[in-house]
Amino acid sequence: MVTSNLKSWKPGADLPYVIRLGDEGMLAISLPAAWLKADRSGEPLLLPPAVRAVDRLRAIFADRKQITPGFIVSLREAMGLTQEQFARKVNVSKMTVSRWECGRMGPSQSAVAAIRRLQARARKSGLVIDGHKKTAA
Repeated sequence: MVTSNLKSWKPGADLPYVIRLGDEGMLAISLPAAWLKADRSGEPLLLPPAVRAVDRLRAIFADRKQITPGFIVSLREAMGLTQEQFARKVNVSKMTVSRWECGRMGPSQSAVAAIRRLQARARKSGLVIDGHKKTAA
């Protein structure tokens, strides 16, 4: 959800953007101009780096009831971890993380608890998302 009037956005300008975090609230960020381009109507179109950054921020800040494959991938990548490193932190095998990310199986309750602890640590750590330090506005 974009906070500014889309008609006032001009190509080459950063875009204020609000990520809804369900009932938990909202996170305001600024998407760099390099991550945007104008669509046919002149409105901002998010390029892959912007989409990745938004997904990663949602994975860090959203308290989802269910942990989805996309959530696991986004959290792991936002933390800059390989599947093997992530697996060690959650106390499972690399293949298990791969299966979670592909949706072939889901994490156990103990793994979900470990993933939530990683998520909480990431929130507090000054995590870097695509070269931009996280800020909550």
